Amino acid sequence: MIHPPSIFDLLAPVVPKTIQTVVAGLVVVLFLAWRVGATVDPEELIPDGRFSLRNFVEVLFEGICTLAEDVMGHDWKKYMPLIGTLGFFILVSNLMGLVPGLGGPTSYVETNLAWAILAVTTAEIATIRTQGLLGWAKHMAPGPIWLAPLLFPIELFSHLVRYASLTIRLTANMFADHTLLAIFLSGFGTIIAVAFPWVILGLGVFVCFVQAFIFTFLAMLYIGMGIEESH
Repeated sequence: MIHPPSIFDLLAPVVPKTIQTVVAGLVVVLFLAWRVGATVDPEELIPDGRFSLRNFVEVLFEGICTLAEDVMGHDWKKYMPLIGTLGFFILVSNLMGLVPGLGGPTSYVETNLAWAILAVTTAEIATIRTQGLLGWAKHMAPGPIWLAPLLFPIELFSHLVRYASLTIRLTANMFADHTLLAIFLSGFGTIIAVAFPWVILGLGVFVCFVQAFIFTFLAMLYIGMGIEESH
């Protein structure tokens, strides 16, 4: 894939752009976390009376926590450090790609594959820790025991496909979204270049939130399906 020009091209011969973008995304996430933490008074529980970064992050994480409890059950708190970090990092990375000349980590398949491996592998490990190897096997081969030789390979393949589906979905959507925005910002010299790109930018912001939500929700779903009691 050919990515739009970015500031990371300057050091690309020395440091791969995938690593540069991940480090940049990490710095942004840590800075935002520091800013939110610096504005929180442990003795003050009343939220700000106006829109602020703290209010936005609190609403965002409250929604994630509510969804996680519904999807993963009473053990949802164990996995919130992963789920919260995953969702917030992907959202920030997606939004970084909307900044002309910057680029975001989620435009690169390597970054998304790493997150997919982490999410799906965590779900499998959580299943084994909660259900044991026998319970994991029952999840992989539901139904009568005589159907296990047929169902187990099919279910195993479906679990392996999760790595590819998470990676391809996020990469394709974010690469297309960021590339389309770069084309409209740089390829028009008329009034369309002033008016129309803002429509694309608004749509891009929407896509960034949707794709971050989908990836996070699927990670929750995989964990929740693995740790639920078998019937």
